[in-house]
Amino acid sequence: MSRKSWTIAGLFVVLSAAAAWYFLHGMGGMPGAAGSSTAAVYEPLPTDHTQGNAKAKVTVIEYASPTCPVCANFMINYYPRLKSEYIDTGKIFFVYRTFLRLADDAMAEKLARCMPKDKYMEFTHTLYREQPRWDYEFGIPQPAGVHAALVQLAQEAGMSAADAEACIASPTDEAAISKVGEDGVAKYSVAATPTFVVNGQAESGFENLFSRIEAALAK
Repeated sequence: MSRKSWTIAGLFVVLSAAAAWYFLHGMGGMPGAAGSSTAAVYEPLPTDHTQGNAKAKVTVIEYASPTCPVCANFMINYYPRLKSEYIDTGKIFFVYRTFLRLADDAMAEKLARCMPKDKYMEFTHTLYREQPRWDYEFGIPQPAGVHAALVQLAQEAGMSAADAEACIASPTDEAAISKVGEDGVAKYSVAATPTFVVNGQAESGFENLFSRIEAALAK
């Protein structure tokens, strides 16, 4: 499987395991898959986590997966620039959405959503920084090893082990979390993570992200 981008050839299906419910069928390794949309109006989802100026002329939606190494690269090495130059300055309205590729993404997203709301992005960044400690691609055995490692990370973030286990097992947010991917596929033809939607136009990867933002700001 290519580590440059992650492609998804199918839709979500229900899993019977207690800690996971949806994942994407038939993930291929085709790099550079991209979607597009002509809808420039931002339609909020209840699971959205937003930053920046809600009245900005440019809205950037990121679809990312906690298990995606390319997403981790962006969040660790490029997101700080996005935040300091565009989000904090009010130039863009930023929307983060978790796109489930695997059951592991579902567990990670549940834990992030169980954190206090103002700690969601902080824990999400921790998931990306600490991928070697919990991601199966780094040799962590599935599902037990990944599960245990995520609970440990939640404990380090201030959650008790019992609360972390209850959070993973809870079905409360499952439908809303899964809808993010369904919405992304339907509206923006999202087929890879990360995908960035700039004023309604979707493109996978982040190589052109800053130039796309600048072009949208210049319009």
